[in-house]
Amino acid sequence: MIRILALPVLIACASLGCTTEDKGDRPAAPSATTAQRLNPEEVPANLRHLVPLAERWGIGDDGERNAKVESSTPAEREELRTAITAVHSSITAWLDSFGQGAMTNEAAAFMYMQLALEELPADGSR
Repeated sequence: MIRILALPVLIACASLGCTTEDKGDRPAAPSATTAQRLNPEEVPANLRHLVPLAERWGIGDDGERNAKVESSTPAEREELRTAITAVHSSITAWLDSFGQGAMTNEAAAFMYMQLALEELPADGSR
């Protein structure tokens, strides 16, 4: 289900960019080894508690995100699963609200965090 909803968002993000005009001073794609800094004020109040996870897991580069998934511990994976599962539909609704418009860095990080969840092994193993 995530892939079906995320595909139009990924296409829009690729063609339009994932920032707004007033955020041009932010780095475009943080590395898997460095945490990105997100502005909690740009995230809906009911999702702000997930900002630290989005800063760690919201990696736009597929290879770097995969490396993060592969190197994560079972406890880190379970933390991500537990946190996102409870609010998955709220995250998706927020991301869908951008439509074909430009997505903020915060929204992009949440989208990539959802993709990281999808890429986790089903059984929790490496």
